[in-house]
Amino acid sequence: MDLTALLTGETGLTLLGGVLGAIWTAFKSSEWHVRARALRLERAVEALEAGVEATYRAYVQGIKAGREDGRLTDAERKHARDMALRTAIEYGREHGIDVARELGRDYLDLWLTRVVNRMKR
Repeated sequence: MDLTALLTGETGLTLLGGVLGAIWTAFKSSEWHVRARALRLERAVEALEAGVEATYRAYVQGIKAGREDGRLTDAERKHARDMALRTAIEYGREHGIDVARELGRDYLDLWLTRVVNRMKR
């Protein structure tokens, strides 16, 4: 049996798949990959914080100052959240980070709530 037959056969493909899987697992669990992922996550959260801060200064602060109770309506709150999210995504794009991908599209609202609550304190 020659090398070509071995590599193209079922045994060779299984062996190659196993070796590639082991290499991929070693890479994904490496300290470098973990640090790079943590840094991307941190930068995405910073972009979200920048979006919340910019929205507060440009939109929320003026509404709160103009009201006795200083509260936003539900519609204004929703608009502020949408505006903060759009601003954060744009800020992230300008700084080379995909906020939606790093934080998870399904979890953006949860992250936004977390950032807003932390900034209120």
